[in-house]
Amino acid sequence: MILACQNIHKAFGEKVILKDASFHIEEREKAAIVGINGAGKSTLLKIIMGELAADDGQVIITKGKTIGCLAQHQEMESNGTIFQELVTVKQDVLDLEARIRSLELSMKHAEGAELQELMDNYARLNHDFEQKNGYAWKSEITGVLKGLGFDESQFATPIHTLSGGQKTRVALSRILLMHPDLILLDEPTNHLDLGAIEWLEEFLINFENTVIVVSHDRYFLNKVCTQIADIDYGKIQLYAGNYDFWYESSQLLIRQMKEANKKKEEKIKEL
Repeated sequence: MILACQNIHKAFGEKVILKDASFHIEEREKAAIVGINGAGKSTLLKIIMGELAADDGQVIITKGKTIGCLAQHQEMESNGTIFQELVTVKQDVLDLEARIRSLELSMKHAEGAELQELMDNYARLNHDFEQKNGYAWKSEITGVLKGLGFDESQFATPIHTLSGGQKTRVALSRILLMHPDLILLDEPTNHLDLGAIEWLEEFLINFENTVIVVSHDRYFLNKVCTQIADIDYGKIQLYAGNYDFWYESSQLLIRQMKEANKKKEEKIKEL
C-alpha cells in the first residue's frame, strides 16, 4: 500500500462533500477518482495533495515516498526558459556528473591505495549515474516536451510569456521527469491535443510507479486506469477494473436498486 484515506470528512458550510470516505491504493496501481460533478473528486485530490485540510479523518502516505502533483489550475512562476526549468529536475544528475568528472581528474595524479579508493568511488558513482539515466537526460527532457506538444523551437521560450495552458503542460512535463513514487493528476488532458493525450496515455501505462487521476475524459481513464474510486453521496467504493467495468457495474447496481424499490412499492400497495 502506498496511500490510504481513512474516514475523510469534508463539508463547506452545511454542504457535506465527503462523509467517512475511506479507500487505499496499492503501489504501482493506476487509479481514477470518478463521480458526478460536485461529488468531491477535486476536493479529495486536494486533501490528498495537502492543499486542503479535511474536517476529520486522515491521509496516510507510505514514509519516504516521493509525490508529484498536478493541480487543475497550475501556477508556475519562473525567470527561466521551458528547457531551463526542466533541467532543474535533473540537478541531482548534473551534480553527480560533476563529481564523476572531478574524480577522473584526481585519478590522473593518484596512485596506490589512494588511486584504488578513487576508482571504487568512481565505479559507484558511475553505477548511480547509469541508474538515473544520466547519459540520456537531455534526450529524456526533449522526448517529454515533444510528447506533450512542444516544438523544439519553443524550448527557449521564457516561462513568464506562456499561456496558462502551456504552463500547465510544462508543470506536467516536470512531474513526469521527476519519476515520483506517486503521481496525482487533476484533469491532465485539459490542455492537450489528441496526439499529446495518446502520448501521455502510453507514458502512464508504462510508468513503473503509482498514478491517481481525476478526469472527465472517459476514454483516457479507460485506457490508463485499472482501479476506480467512485465517490457517491460522500462515500467511496473501489472497483477493480477499468472505466467501462466501473460504469457497467454501477449501472447494474442502479437497476438492482430500482427493482428492489419497485418490489417494495408493490408490496405496500398490496397491503
